[in-house]
Amino acid sequence: MENTFLYFGYGSGLNLTMVEFRVNEPVKLMDKGELKNYAFRFSRKNPDGSARGNLQPAENEYTLGLLYQIDEKKFEQLSQTEPEYNLKEFDIITENGVVKAFAFICSHCETGIYPDLKYVENIISDAIAHNFPEDYIEKIRSQAPAK
Repeated sequence: MENTFLYFGYGSGLNLTMVEFRVNEPVKLMDKGELKNYAFRFSRKNPDGSARGNLQPAENEYTLGLLYQIDEKKFEQLSQTEPEYNLKEFDIITENGVVKAFAFICSHCETGIYPDLKYVENIISDAIAHNFPEDYIEKIRSQAPAK
């Protein structure tokens, strides 16, 4: 793990192909993880008015995600792939203990905005593929517009 960092992907970051596209090279999927006291919400407004996933502080809630090992030279490139978000270091709980990993977070959250249905379907599909608990998947689904 020398000369690498851990990235905690949630939302569209659950998709390995998307993460590899962002850094333009293969990355290693390490583990699943849990970020305590942060909730996954669709609270970052896109220019088109739709919502994107974000982390929001929320006591007694959690966000599930995937940990990727990425070459440290790609840190700046990854950080530039999500305008308006910052990469912040968090303690992530894994089956093997707590690790430090970077995750995207946007400090200005909005309410009353909704994600594009296809965007939500892709996140749910990746969450299912990684065997996330059904109650967690339902929390994601419940934030999407009813269609």
